[in-house]
Amino acid sequence: MTKLHITEVDYNDSFEKQLYNLDGSKDYYINNFPVLYVIYTLSKAKYAYIGETNSIVRRTQQHLLDDQDNKHEPKFNNLHHMLVIGEETFNKSATVNLETRLINLFLADNFKLSNTKQTKLLSTNDYYQKEYYDDVVLKDLWAILRKRHLVNESIDFLENSDVYKISPFKSLSSSQLTLKEEVIKVSQNWLKSYNQDQKPAIYIVKGDAGVGKSVVLSSIYNEIQNISHNKNVKENALYQTNNYLLVNHNEMLKQYHHLAKRLKNLSKNHILKPTTFINEIDKGKHDIADVTLVDEAHLLLTSKDKYNNFIYQNQLEEVIKRSKVTVLFFDPHQFLKLKSYWNESDLQPFKQKYKHKEFCLTEQFRINAGPSVLHWINDFVNCKIDEFPKIHEQGKSYDFRIFNNGNDMFEAIKKRNRECKLSRVVSTFDYEYHIPKKSKIGEKEATYKVQAGTLELPWNTTNNDNSWAERDETINEAGSIYTIQGADLNYVGVILGPSISFDEHKNELKILPNKYKDTDAFRGRHDLSNRELAKKQIILNSINVLMKRGIHGLYIFAEDKKLRSKLVSLNHQN
Repeated sequence: MTKLHITEVDYNDSFEKQLYNLDGSKDYYINNFPVLYVIYTLSKAKYAYIGETNSIVRRTQQHLLDDQDNKHEPKFNNLHHMLVIGEETFNKSATVNLETRLINLFLADNFKLSNTKQTKLLSTNDYYQKEYYDDVVLKDLWAILRKRHLVNESIDFLENSDVYKISPFKSLSSSQLTLKEEVIKVSQNWLKSYNQDQKPAIYIVKGDAGVGKSVVLSSIYNEIQNISHNKNVKENALYQTNNYLLVNHNEMLKQYHHLAKRLKNLSKNHILKPTTFINEIDKGKHDIADVTLVDEAHLLLTSKDKYNNFIYQNQLEEVIKRSKVTVLFFDPHQFLKLKSYWNESDLQPFKQKYKHKEFCLTEQFRINAGPSVLHWINDFVNCKIDEFPKIHEQGKSYDFRIFNNGNDMFEAIKKRNRECKLSRVVSTFDYEYHIPKKSKIGEKEATYKVQAGTLELPWNTTNNDNSWAERDETINEAGSIYTIQGADLNYVGVILGPSISFDEHKNELKILPNKYKDTDAFRGRHDLSNRELAKKQIILNSINVLMKRGIHGLYIFAEDKKLRSKLVSLNHQN
């Protein structure tokens, strides 16, 4: 059992008197131990600031003094109440860890936060009894906060939300933190030199699916925006800068817009799709950008595209021209269309033309599996089918399954979704899909379905403000690469359609582009020396995207009989 001590006081100059017990004594564990605190106001919109301190009296006095010194811009948005939380075993590592957890949970629970900085101590660091604080103390505390009606949703619900996944306050690994610090430092230096030489610069961040690119991107952008708005750092080259985050997918754009509503220094107007950014600067709606961060830069167009209102030849070139510093998050294994065809050599001309630096993220964060599963997936998207991998390895257990029946896979995913939510079936783009036009009264709209043996599921619907995987009803749909790229699922069931077959003589995957139904993927780029090879790579990249969505499990069903027979045989070998 936890031994929590919770005191609620008014957030004003009389707070210290209210910290005393009814008998006039002080609560030892609140006044002498490290504590957590939440300063908040509950109205139509919920506002909060979450912190931890070794001295609640001294820290609160400092907050009140800061507010008096900044009357026109109070840090705490006129917050009125404060909850002080102690526990008889609290230590500094525990309160720093729990502070980070609470910040992310409050953000996901629809609070507008006054927090701007991450905790300096990484909560990913291990410490004595960390599991106790994560699994016992936090759950008990959260239950009390829900009973007090301070927060609404359960921890499990919030941790599955899109805002929680891309929160800029998530703890970072040492390599992610190094990247963040370097991007900010280099951006400052490049902005200073830009004033002299007027030459743009680029920072290239490379990393495979699941290495945490979105988490560190969100953290970097939030930090840059906080510096930009911070009057206490006027000497910093990032102060009062004009910065943008560019997002390629509509589903990810929704997530970042949801995040922007809850953090005061983020604005939806500065989180745009690349073509919108380019065209709005051309029309004079925005000044040239100081720092532009590009999520999934491997999806930037490399040819004209009338459908997307892009009139130039290369989106990356046009973004760089309109930015003093451009930070690219890039994975050459995730381009999905010929008109956004990228490989390592395509970046070379940009590195020759502009000042540049590179950083490579390698540590896998999404897939909670040992190296055998990761190697199996990587080999598979390189057309090699290995023996069934070890699913219990290095203290990790991953639910990896191959199905002979599509309905069985769907039932297994539905079971997982009932247990832990955020579990979905996705498919390669091997089935007809068109955006339905508005039909006249009495007319039926065409229904486009994914077929996996006897299983039939409609393609994903996207006409909703919430991301596809967060909507309960989408459990009965099949997601596509365009719906799920960049997102996390707890369990993913992947349908490999007819374009992925098996060559029995070579004992490897056989890719059949003529059976791939994403017709837009193969348009354009007639300048490529080997378009057929590029088409096959697009299909393999789509498999890579789909198979690396599941945090705890991956289920596979192959529509092609030869491939299904080969994959099912692996189960029997195991």
